Amino acid sequence: MDTQRAITIHTTQDGREHFGEYGSSVSLLDYLSKHTPFTLHAPCGGKGKCGKCKIRILDGDPSPITEAEQTLLRPDELSAGIRLACVTKPETDLFISLEGEKKLQGNKSFLFPHPLPVDGSLRTLVLELIPPSLEDQRSDHSRLLSALVTEGLEIPIDLLPDLPHVLREGQWRATLIAHKNRVLSILPGAPAEIPTSKLSSRIFGAAVDIGTTTVAAYLFDLHTGEHLDSQSELNAQGAFGGDVISRIQYALEGPDNLKRLQEKILTQIDELIHRMAIRTGIPPAQICMACIVGNPTMIHLALGLNPKYIAEAPFIPVTTEPLLIPARELGLSISSGGIVRIPPAVSAYVGSDILAGVVASGMADGSTPPVPQPRLSSSFASHVSRFSDSPLAFPALLIDIGTNGEIVLGIGDRFIACSTAAGPAFEGAQITCGMGGVAGAIDKVIRGTMSSNSEVSQGLMFTSSTKHNLSFTTILNAPPVGFCGAGIVDLLAILLEAGIVDETGRMLSQEEGKRQGHPFAEWLITHEDEPAFILVPADKSGTGMPILLTQQDVREIQLAKAAISAGIRTLLKKANLTFDEIRTLYLAGGFGNYLNPRSAVRIGLIPKELEGKIKSIGNAAGLGASLALLSEKIFSLFQQVRERTSYIELSSSSEFQELYVEEMMFH
Repeated sequence: MDTQRAITIHTTQDGREHFGEYGSSVSLLDYLSKHTPFTLHAPCGGKGKCGKCKIRILDGDPSPITEAEQTLLRPDELSAGIRLACVTKPETDLFISLEGEKKLQGNKSFLFPHPLPVDGSLRTLVLELIPPSLEDQRSDHSRLLSALVTEGLEIPIDLLPDLPHVLREGQWRATLIAHKNRVLSILPGAPAEIPTSKLSSRIFGAAVDIGTTTVAAYLFDLHTGEHLDSQSELNAQGAFGGDVISRIQYALEGPDNLKRLQEKILTQIDELIHRMAIRTGIPPAQICMACIVGNPTMIHLALGLNPKYIAEAPFIPVTTEPLLIPARELGLSISSGGIVRIPPAVSAYVGSDILAGVVASGMADGSTPPVPQPRLSSSFASHVSRFSDSPLAFPALLIDIGTNGEIVLGIGDRFIACSTAAGPAFEGAQITCGMGGVAGAIDKVIRGTMSSNSEVSQGLMFTSSTKHNLSFTTILNAPPVGFCGAGIVDLLAILLEAGIVDETGRMLSQEEGKRQGHPFAEWLITHEDEPAFILVPADKSGTGMPILLTQQDVREIQLAKAAISAGIRTLLKKANLTFDEIRTLYLAGGFGNYLNPRSAVRIGLIPKELEGKIKSIGNAAGLGASLALLSEKIFSLFQQVRERTSYIELSSSSEFQELYVEEMMFH
């Protein structure tokens, strides 16, 4: 018999507490992911391999410490009550603290400085209805349909529950918001009677970027294009795995798992939109449209579509088509008649988020300056021959580095794309002290002292150690607690330059460092029988434990950077192009927003020939989603870009495999 245990959960983030009961045979991670609103990430999918799902036992008796915990947790952590939620079960009632439950500071969440273009795809109709009487007892619905008899508009049944209140509050005057032939929202009164500055006279929409690691949402005025608010968080599905393959595997392991993944992400999106509505004072009934982008797996999970065949050759998704879905079908608590736009994808591993990046960068509309036609290999020419009547522009690259690395090569309005399995290392997963872009994550490291605020980009705090003369910044001016991807790349670049790590990726031991008289030698230690470098000692850390880069971390970055760099070179070889012919490399994504291009080039993530051509464009997926939200024309542009995009499957490319091996070295 499964004994029920009481559990009290406290979060260090905002002091929230949760009380509940669960079975003694269930792991803490399983309970947290299924029955609470908290997000505790487990990149390995709860298999006891990554050591990221840390919790602290404050009171009560948990199950005995496992072999996995002895391997993944340090003795001082175990003595402080730190355990791994995926392998810990209750033996008595428990009171625990979620040390790792943190919200993102917003590396994907920001305010656009200027209104975005709006093309007026929504129309507003103001109706004055004849009030009912004993002589005119038509239903509210019939009364509304009579007033719309010449408009040919469809009134969704979801709008009917609120109709009596809306018509009477507006004293039989109503404002209808319509998209094509569908009414999205019915608001009381007529806008002409209300000052335009009033929220009640405006309609709104939300753009959402579902990243494998991060979910970001943006709120807009649909008439003016003004950006009002934004929010971002770690993806709530993180408890089920850090990458798309682990989540697909989880979805297939049990009959209810796909539904659980869908509920997690849709609940999170709804909460993000609701939070923005509260912060701006906007009634949910006036949010009448949303646009959601993401990689194909994230979109499949959000829509409850079986992702099984995305992970099996020949990698076929259920759909890559553009979709319009009633918001209520997805459980989004916006206007009852609201709709959700889902832009198209290219393939199983190049999704609407990448098309959004192409649109946001300007590559989609051929705005790059035209030049003579570049050389094209016969294979690439066959991909794009059907667009030969289009003018060619100087080639450009778009790279979105996240849990996967998607790369698009654009020549005029023709595109060729690929996706590399970089793994989640650049998102902080599988890294000893790695994390997402949360408060306290080290996002920049330099050798020497940061002398001005101009050297501090996204981080707001800088600290230096006079002993090894390294300075760093952290996100949100918080005490350092670990590395985000950009900070790891910076530190690795410094260690390569200093000779602590050689071109093969091997890190010096402390004995070797001391023998060579290296100034960094005292910061080299042995971690799990391998060398490691301490950037922040325990007494300077926000966790009370040292923040370090290990030999295994270097190997993880080595694998990831080789996949990205080999993908870039493979695309250029397919197109028979040289680096000199690339005009711009657009670096997209939250990681790209923080990444120091020099460090990226030094470790070989980006070929050195492209260093002076790099342009960081931040969360291009979020911007592209926002543009598609506000403009019917741009939403249609996604489909046009898809039709002009050819996809190369790198897993079957011998060229890629050869280049991947070459790019493993830190040249």
